[in-house]
Amino acid sequence: MDRMGQRGLKPKATLWLLCIVVLCLTLLAGCSQADSSGEEAAALLPAGQDAPAQANNAPPLGPSLGANTADQPQRISLPSIGVETDVVKVGWQAVTLASGQTASQWEVANFAAGWHKNSSLPGQPGNVVLSGHNNIQGAVFRKLYKLQPGDIAKVWAGGKEFDYRVEEVLILPETGAPIEQRRENARWIQPFDDERLTLVSCWPETGNSHRVVVVAKPVKN
Repeated sequence: MDRMGQRGLKPKATLWLLCIVVLCLTLLAGCSQADSSGEEAAALLPAGQDAPAQANNAPPLGPSLGANTADQPQRISLPSIGVETDVVKVGWQAVTLASGQTASQWEVANFAAGWHKNSSLPGQPGNVVLSGHNNIQGAVFRKLYKLQPGDIAKVWAGGKEFDYRVEEVLILPETGAPIEQRRENARWIQPFDDERLTLVSCWPETGNSHRVVVVAKPVKN
C-alpha cells in the first residue's frame, strides 16, 4: 500500500447520491467468491458490479446509450502490467433479494473489460468506467492493483487512440466494511465534471475482500 495513492480527489456531490437507497445487492460478480452475509446491507461496489435498487432497475449514473455506439471503447492496453484486451458494453439486470426487494446488478464482461454503458465516452467530459474480473472468466484485470501513478492506459474508441496517465491506485476495504465506507467506495463510478478513466475490479488475486480503483486522466499533447 506504500506505493499506492491514498488521498483521492473527492468527487463532487451529484444527484446520484440522492438516489442511493440502503437496500442493494452484494453479489460480487467480478470475483470468485460471493459474500452473502450482508445481502440486505448497502453494498455499493466501486467495481460497478452492483448498483442501488431503482424503480426502473437502472443505476442512476446517467442516461443509457442504448444500442452500441461507434464511439464506445473497443480495446484497452495497460503496457506496464501486460494487459491488452477487448472492451464490450455492459449494462445491468434486475434481481430479487431474499427480502423480496428488487435491485439492479451490474453485468461483468467475460474475457474482456466491460464499459459501463451509461458512463462517459473517451474524449468527452466525464467518467469513463471500465470494470473486469480479477480471478475468473479471463481475469483481465487480475494485475490491476500493480499499476502505479505515471503508468499509461491506452483506450481505442471510434477509430482513435486515447491515452490516459494513472494518477491514483486505491485498494479499498469492501467485505465487512461499514456502510459508510462501502458507499464512499461506490462514488468513484459516479459522473465527474472532469475527463477521466476509472478502472475497477476486486482484490486480492485469490479473493474479493477489497476493491481496486484506478483513476487516470488524459495525457495532454
